[in-house]
Amino acid sequence: MHRVLLVKPCCLGDALMATPVLRALRTTYPDMTIDIAVTAWAAPAFDGHPAVRRLVPYPERPALPSVVRLARRLRAERYDAALGLDRSPWVGMLLWASGIPVRAGLAAGWRGLLYTHRVPPRPGRHESEQYLAAAAQLGAVPRGLEPEFVVPEPIARAMRERVRHFRRPLVVIHPGGAINPGSRLLAKRWPPERFALVADRLTQVCGSTIILVGAATDRDATATVLAHARTPLIDWTDQLCWPELAALLAEADLFIGNDTGAGHLAAAVGTPTVSIFGPTSPLLYRPLGPKSVVCAPPASWELREPRDIRRLSTIADRLDISQVTVDQVIDAASRLLQGE
Repeated sequence: MHRVLLVKPCCLGDALMATPVLRALRTTYPDMTIDIAVTAWAAPAFDGHPAVRRLVPYPERPALPSVVRLARRLRAERYDAALGLDRSPWVGMLLWASGIPVRAGLAAGWRGLLYTHRVPPRPGRHESEQYLAAAAQLGAVPRGLEPEFVVPEPIARAMRERVRHFRRPLVVIHPGGAINPGSRLLAKRWPPERFALVADRLTQVCGSTIILVGAATDRDATATVLAHARTPLIDWTDQLCWPELAALLAEADLFIGNDTGAGHLAAAVGTPTVSIFGPTSPLLYRPLGPKSVVCAPPASWELREPRDIRRLSTIADRLDISQVTVDQVIDAASRLLQGE
């Protein structure tokens, strides 16, 4: 088995949760050639990864014509095997139409019928573990659950110089997120006024330098934080590309944010991370790593599979992210800054 295709369309956090699969394949099969089919939105999570030969553009909104066109292209590559790391039926159809003989993937009901090796998702198992279970069908041996991201050295060097004179501890706060192509779930955002309170407390107690980050779609959240904060903050909203954000996080002493790809990126570069969850499940989607802490409503840990989110109408109050208090976040942040 020499040539393998992974399909992981979206999104940035989900893509980073798939990087333990790359580590498992790379260490099990050092000579394997790995390509990844991914949307442009999520591609930065894999771009430059040492285990990946190239990225194959996956349609942002798959439909039969675009899937057939991509299948024709993939058929010419003559892959030995493929991994479908997404529950979309389009992924299984693409791999079948591509003529790839060994097709392993997450088989959620009828959606996995076109795989040769089906792995039913197990309730309560983290996404990274689900992906590794699929990779095990190709013989890949897991080498940990932590995500990984390699910061290009020129970008890392430039960022080190950029933050060299900042007062420590350096804390990065991402108050936005929850907006992806075809998905908008602002209930995943902790009230930005509370991020302002956290920034004030950390500055007063620890003398922290606070940098706000986010994409253009996060400007409303960061603007609210700036408006409510009583201490000076540095606003780098919409100023950093993904590798630059990774470089900043690698230099930071702490990251605080919502359930977003930035939290997984912080974990991937080894930064102590406080992730605020609700109404989604930290059991399934939390950033993994020895320095990652989650603050979430207790009921959110009861969500054991993605479709449980449909129960929101009956348990919404118990999953509301606003149940997480400022004191909880400050306590988690303080413990991480003290090395606990």
